[in-house]
Amino acid sequence: MARRRRSLHFVPGGNDRMLAKALTLPADGLILDLEDAVAPDRKAATRGVVSEWLGRKDFGGRERWVRMNPIATGLGQADIEETLAARPDGYVVPKPGSAADIREVARILDRLEQRHGIPNGATRLTLIATETPAGLLNIREIATATPRTVAISWGVEDLGAAMGLGRVRDAGGRYLDIPRYARVMCAVVAAAAGVEAIDTVYTDIADLDGLRRECEDGVAMGFTGKISIHPNQIPVINEVFTPPKEAIDEARELVVAFEEHARRGVYAFTFRGQMVDAPHLSRAKKLLARAGAE
Repeated sequence: MARRRRSLHFVPGGNDRMLAKALTLPADGLILDLEDAVAPDRKAATRGVVSEWLGRKDFGGRERWVRMNPIATGLGQADIEETLAARPDGYVVPKPGSAADIREVARILDRLEQRHGIPNGATRLTLIATETPAGLLNIREIATATPRTVAISWGVEDLGAAMGLGRVRDAGGRYLDIPRYARVMCAVVAAAAGVEAIDTVYTDIADLDGLRRECEDGVAMGFTGKISIHPNQIPVINEVFTPPKEAIDEARELVVAFEEHARRGVYAFTFRGQMVDAPHLSRAKKLLARAGAE
């Protein structure tokens, strides 16, 4: 069964208190951050701390991700070299500008997996693909640069800074045109590439109602999960990105109905008062996969 990635929670690299707290949270995965949460003069030392966490801490079945530094900075390669032996499930790759950046990460992993006796391709990638204007323009090629990629997310703060945007939301809290475009492209490209779309962080940590609305919007757009930055956000994210039992039961019933009709050579029929055909079956299967209920 595929791993559920409803909630991926950021943990600052090197912060033992926050990691201890994170290991009690209901997040599906933890992202140990070597990039924005670590001061430049602490990055080298923090790699060792993160590697020790990966090797010694019990993550209780949570996925174990490392957010590396951008490969173009020269720091990203060292991040991988000094943490891969501890066997994280994967790396979150920030600020790619082109597919070449992702292929470079994949080449480094190919070499180091062989060195450490890790099966080739076992280390997965989640790409934060829109943090630079070039990355947003090249998002389709970035998404398909390596079969290691299992998910794509998007970022608005770095993109806004790179473009000099004064604000990214309107007075009602809705995304303005450029971040909205980045979000839409993330969802569309992830679907085209056959990988998961993970929604970006919600920075107003006190506004759980706003977080819920944004999660609901994300579900409607095809996102399967969201990145969290505060423990209080995780229950909301998990709840919204978990399909309700009624929807799961209906999807299962629809799949069974399709199987029964297919045996008679019928591929369009009436189900609960509505005509259904192949797209309805596809949506039902996707919902079951998202629920971990196939």
